Amino acid sequence: MCGTKIILLSASLFAALSVTGQQNRNERKSAPKPPSPAAGQETYLKYCASCHGKTAKGDGPAAFVFRTPPPDLTTLSKRHENKFPAGFVEVVLTFGKSFASHGSEDMPIWGSRFKTLDPVHDPTGQQHIDNVVAYIRSLQVK
Repeated sequence: MCGTKIILLSASLFAALSVTGQQNRNERKSAPKPPSPAAGQETYLKYCASCHGKTAKGDGPAAFVFRTPPPDLTTLSKRHENKFPAGFVEVVLTFGKSFASHGSEDMPIWGSRFKTLDPVHDPTGQQHIDNVVAYIRSLQVK
């Protein structure tokens, strides 16, 4: 009888741990939040406005120090056949701007910096990037 109790106790413990482990995996793999332009604005003002300006027109207080001035981000769609280049903006935010044909290489690489902002809920920094892209999209002139 004692052996049966041990087996039942072990099976119960195993089942409980399996359920708990599955719940933890599900919590980590929860669906990403939709991009938030409001959260993107907060991130933009903190990390981007010093160069690109509060209105994203490339007139931030630090803009004068660059060989090539920061671009006016409100005209990205206009300069790309009236289509917002979300993929391009995401790549520049993630990896920087290291292709000479697109101007200055002074653009910082934000992808690695955004990883450290919320390592629990946004370990890749992707949510911050998505939010900034959504915010910049909302600024486009018609």
